[in-house]
Amino acid sequence: MNRNHQPNFPVIYELLKQLCQNLAGDRSSDVLKEVTRLIANKPNSIAHHGGTSAAANESTIVARINRLLASRSQTSVNVFNGFYEELISMTESQQRTPILEFLFNLADSDKSASASGLQVDLRNDAGFAAGTLDNMFSKISVDSGIGGSQRLMKSRSGGMVTGSTGSLSDSRAMVADDAQLQNADRNELEDLLIQDVIYACTGIEGKYLRKNIVTGEFKLDHIYGRNLNASDAGMLLRLAEVGFFYNQVSRFINPKSDSYLMGNFGQGYITALQKELTNYYGLIANLQENLDRQRQAGDGAERMTLVRTLVWLVEPMERLQWLALISEACREVKGGALASAIHKFIWHGDPMVCTISRELLQSACIPLQQMLTQWLTDGKIVDPHCEFFIEELTDVGYNRLWHDEFRLRSTMVPSFISDTLAKQILVIGKSINFLREVCKDRAPVPERTDLKKCLNEHLNYLYSPHSNTELHILIDSVYLKTSKRVLDIVLGPHQLYDHLKAMRDYLLLGQGHFADVLMENLKEKLDRPAKDIYQQELFSIVAAAVRKSAAEQEEPTVLNYLDVHFLSPCEGDTGWDVFCLTYKVQGPLVTIFQPVQCTYRALFKQLWNMKRFEFILYGIWRNHMLSTRCFKPIANDISVIKQHLQTYCSKMINIITQMQYYILFEVIECSWEQFSARVKQAKALDDVLEAHDKFLERIRTGIFLDQSTHLFSSCLEQIFSSVRKLDEWQINFYKLCNREMDSRKEFDDYIKSSEAKGTYGVNAERALERDEELQEFEAKLMQCQKALNAIGVEYENSVGHFLYQLAVSPMESLPQLCMRLDYNEYYKHRDERLSVPLTFQHMRKSMANNFGRK
Repeated sequence: MNRNHQPNFPVIYELLKQLCQNLAGDRSSDVLKEVTRLIANKPNSIAHHGGTSAAANESTIVARINRLLASRSQTSVNVFNGFYEELISMTESQQRTPILEFLFNLADSDKSASASGLQVDLRNDAGFAAGTLDNMFSKISVDSGIGGSQRLMKSRSGGMVTGSTGSLSDSRAMVADDAQLQNADRNELEDLLIQDVIYACTGIEGKYLRKNIVTGEFKLDHIYGRNLNASDAGMLLRLAEVGFFYNQVSRFINPKSDSYLMGNFGQGYITALQKELTNYYGLIANLQENLDRQRQAGDGAERMTLVRTLVWLVEPMERLQWLALISEACREVKGGALASAIHKFIWHGDPMVCTISRELLQSACIPLQQMLTQWLTDGKIVDPHCEFFIEELTDVGYNRLWHDEFRLRSTMVPSFISDTLAKQILVIGKSINFLREVCKDRAPVPERTDLKKCLNEHLNYLYSPHSNTELHILIDSVYLKTSKRVLDIVLGPHQLYDHLKAMRDYLLLGQGHFADVLMENLKEKLDRPAKDIYQQELFSIVAAAVRKSAAEQEEPTVLNYLDVHFLSPCEGDTGWDVFCLTYKVQGPLVTIFQPVQCTYRALFKQLWNMKRFEFILYGIWRNHMLSTRCFKPIANDISVIKQHLQTYCSKMINIITQMQYYILFEVIECSWEQFSARVKQAKALDDVLEAHDKFLERIRTGIFLDQSTHLFSSCLEQIFSSVRKLDEWQINFYKLCNREMDSRKEFDDYIKSSEAKGTYGVNAERALERDEELQEFEAKLMQCQKALNAIGVEYENSVGHFLYQLAVSPMESLPQLCMRLDYNEYYKHRDERLSVPLTFQHMRKSMANNFGRK
């Protein structure tokens, strides 16, 4: 039928033509002519079925045809579907409806009355002679071998309708029966669709829905899906989203899937997921039960429809969607990282999401609860899958137990555990192990029972946004008590602070005149090649220096730990290059002091080197003062040189002395005072060790050993090089003076011997020889003076560069050191660069840096 509800005669004619050819064979033309004449004379005879076809829906008719053919054979269904696909490609939508209804009338009629569907159309006119058409189809049936004895046709409602009594009441009854039949077909179709939805909710394909193997999404079947109207198809796909989210969630509990969560945390999370899915399966079972009951009872007032099914599945769909989203965030993570991924959803604005994520987190954190209980009460880690945020290293030496045996895994620290709390938890277990394994103290952990009970009953306190819960208070209390226990043992029986003070006094040269005595006694030994020096020989000298120092009361204790350490010598090294003092402790202090031994050795080498050059300069000054009387006969010849030597020596002594004062008092002593104050305020051993590390770091910076002050160290090395050259120069100079003094003494002795012999005088040859010696001496003096001036110039250039680097340093103490070293502004007047940094601009820069640090 077209849009004006008029019969589509060309289509009907073609259908009748094909039908007559198949049924009547050679007589098809006569039969077609008779039927065509009938339709032409009575066009309203097909109005009833035409109107019905226009009102009927194409998909409904196709579904009815499929159900009817399916009751006979599957082959008929396949043939019809192939025909229907060709019909879609050849005709428009408004043309297919009357064609399909016509075919349905044919298929629904009895096989023995193949044309009776046509009879219903052609016999609705009351004035038509019934016998004419009956006789014609009877002939067709007889000739076709189909059995022509039947004259009556079954209606679709099952009643018998004769060909001669078509009335208005019969037409209304047929319309009502057809509407009732369409309603029954609609209900049956909806039941099939709901069944497909239930299948999809459990990830199973149905008749109308197919699943994408890769993505898990559902789509309409390319054959059966065409039979559905837009409303049913849209509703079906919308409900199928539940199955998609179910497939997303089920991947995370399938051991064969690549999304399966591993580890103890993952298993706890999977347990919560399975609980959610169990509730979901119960809902799907209720849906299936209601659908089965509905199919058995038939039509009812409260039928399950697609809309009601959607109402049932709205909340499960939303829960599954969030479960899939949270599970995807947990993919490829484990342990504390998995807990952090779940914890992000706890503070979501939707209460349902908060509840779901909290339940998932609580289930996933059950292994964390067990690990924390064992760690905080026994100091043990049971972590086969490396999920705990504290890891234990098994290949750690005894001297690194406290520092390296246990450490935090930053990637596994849950986001709900703050850095402070994580460090407290680490220290508690580490302290328990340290007391048990190193200090042999097996006292029970205070408040152990309360802490264990709180972890078992109120683990949710751990991911509370507040840090004043009962669990946080208990952890803080246990941390303070265990830390104090460790600190009391280390500072008390094992005298940690006393050993630190001894290291400051002897390794950092802060004890009286110990360094001076040691330097004076070791100088001759250390001048020898390193391979010729024996460690035991040097240790006896060190022990003697300790006895001669002002701290004789510390001798028995200190000598038990103070020792000589030789660095690995290289070819050509002397004792100065390999000699070093070290401090060896025993028991629990080994694990504390051993990591900083290398730092103390480096500090000792730098301080010892500076002390050595101070000793050299004092030796030069002492030789200079002694030589004034010894070389009085040649004073006029060497007076200028000695004056220059005295000047350079004074300058160098001033620099070295000021540097020694700065390092010993402003760097070491001030840092020690700060360190001592922090030790008195310490609540845990880590506080002492942290303060000690800062103490050593300040000293490293103050004596120019760290990375930021390496330029100062190179400048100092140039100054020390000048001191070394001056020492070598003065040795050669005094050798020259001694040879001249010996020559003059020999010449005077020769004159005295000649007087004794009565010759009184020297011969010309001897006088000429003496004149040549004087000229050679004067020439060498000139060379010595030039060499001394060169050393002086090199030294002043090095000092000027060093002072400039101090002046432009951002550290506030170094510009002050610069002014102290150049107290008379000698170098400032010689170098214009020093005039700029020492102005108010530089002081303002230094003040800005100070405020920035605060």
